[in-house]
Amino acid sequence: MSRFYEVRQRDGAARIGRLQLNEVVQTPLMLRVESLTYWESKEGRGEVPRGAVGAVLLPEVHPFFEAGNSQSGDFFVLAFASALLNSPRDFARRIVGARERIPPDAALWVPGVATAENAAVLFYAGVDLVDNTNAVLKGYGGIYQTEEGEVRLESLEGESLEELPCNCSVCSSLSAGELRKKAGRKRALLLARHNTLLLEKEVKKVRARVRAGTLREYVEQKVRSSVFLTAVLRILDSEAEEYFERRTPVARRGVQLKANTMESLKRVEVRRFARRVQERYEPPAGRRVLVLLPCSARKPYSASQSHRKFVEAVADFRGCLHELILTSPLGVVPRELELAYPAAFYDIPVTGYWDAEERAWVASCLRAYLERNLQNYESAVVVAHLGGAAREICSGVAAELGVEIVQTCEGERGEEATTAVCSKEGLSRLKEVVAELCGEKQRLTGFELKAGVVKALADFQFGLGAGSGLVGNLSFKKNLPKKKEGERMKITGKFPFYKLSSKGEVLARIVPEFGTLALTVKGARRIANFLSPRSSYKVEIGDFVPKGSVLAPGVVNADPEIRENDEVVFCGEKAFGVGRAKMSGWEMVESRRGVAVQVREVEEI
Repeated sequence: MSRFYEVRQRDGAARIGRLQLNEVVQTPLMLRVESLTYWESKEGRGEVPRGAVGAVLLPEVHPFFEAGNSQSGDFFVLAFASALLNSPRDFARRIVGARERIPPDAALWVPGVATAENAAVLFYAGVDLVDNTNAVLKGYGGIYQTEEGEVRLESLEGESLEELPCNCSVCSSLSAGELRKKAGRKRALLLARHNTLLLEKEVKKVRARVRAGTLREYVEQKVRSSVFLTAVLRILDSEAEEYFERRTPVARRGVQLKANTMESLKRVEVRRFARRVQERYEPPAGRRVLVLLPCSARKPYSASQSHRKFVEAVADFRGCLHELILTSPLGVVPRELELAYPAAFYDIPVTGYWDAEERAWVASCLRAYLERNLQNYESAVVVAHLGGAAREICSGVAAELGVEIVQTCEGERGEEATTAVCSKEGLSRLKEVVAELCGEKQRLTGFELKAGVVKALADFQFGLGAGSGLVGNLSFKKNLPKKKEGERMKITGKFPFYKLSSKGEVLARIVPEFGTLALTVKGARRIANFLSPRSSYKVEIGDFVPKGSVLAPGVVNADPEIRENDEVVFCGEKAFGVGRAKMSGWEMVESRRGVAVQVREVEEI
């Protein structure tokens, strides 16, 4: 636990926090060598809080290391941090291991290794404090650091490089030649100052990225300058998936997930979405035919011109169709989940080329979906309105599973594929095939369409069963909810601002900025009995009625499945309510500072 460090905002394992030393400082933070000396010299005069406690984390090979020992304190220093630079695996393993050994509301300081090149990865992995020791030492060694690495000052020669590639106070006042001519000590001080200012700038950039919720995108960009750091990121993704999953929010408000690199396929948000589609989604009952469609640049898909054309082509038969969108990096997106995060919040570079890893991932998602759900459709025939690589992936999976598939457009690539699926010929062929498989016309009513979205989102957020508890079971024939006696269910609002009501009382509404459902107290009570005890999204609080927020000290217990920005139900001896989680469930239990739940509605018991 910590009395002097409080996390205010999170972006995965990176945190914005307030740490009280001799003054209140904000993390991620760069400590200066001279300031460390200052704190030490002033300690005897009471300018460092006596209550603040720091501890040293020793490596496993150290004779005093104790595996599994309980750690407590306000901040922790990772000993022998220079060993992180021995190998990418040591870098990843030691930071993740240190972060998991200490309390979630304690700061982690990794001394002596931070540079402008690696700072973003350090903070992304869970470090809170760094220092400019490396910057100063490299400066005294004649090393000029840049955002992409470092060079010796002597190598900055030639007429074209006389201008230093930086605009800090040192570089803007000197040329490379003038800096080289400075006396030894003065040159070293100037280089150290430049290196420090560059690192300080990088730390500020990371803080801005954490606030915006875009640190992962920035890290993917930064590691491209370094083979070492690219390896670190890949190792973190493959060997620390659970570590990041426990710390990654379920949604980032209005933040677009940019999948610009192959590492994006390994992102927690991508893997979590694919896993939940398999585990927490069931196709609407009574749908006869599965139709596979391509994604669109505009999100949600229904707002795009191409998908409007698809819907118009099959409008007379949508009551017996189920639409599944094939896309990278998410794999498959059921139409009912197109508003969920990150399905409505991602973008990819469109070239028409999908490499082998990308194809394999999307194919695995489609294969898993078909193996689990194909029996839910009355027709064993799958309609694929796809072109290019998506068409090839679909055909390959169908052949593996022995599934009959009907292609409704040609297999062009890139822009030609988009043209083919939206052409009059392609849309006409889609309509003909669907009409033949479905037989009689069956349109979807507005309520049926909206109810399917709300039900699917509830299952996706809380687990299978939540949707039935909230909306009601859907009929296999007419696809209408079976209402309780005397109940009048309504879903109002234009897409995507749906609001579910019963007997004139609001139960839930879709929040498009997050791609989630927000419950009212009545909606929460309605689904409570349908949720699995292992995945209840409940927070148990003490005997008080919260006003505005539930703080971590007031949490008695919490579902470990809860992640930041999850919709949660909290209950105690005196109160029952709903709100949005501001930290993971396990953090709520282990932390002693910070907001656990942002309260939306509460009832006194």
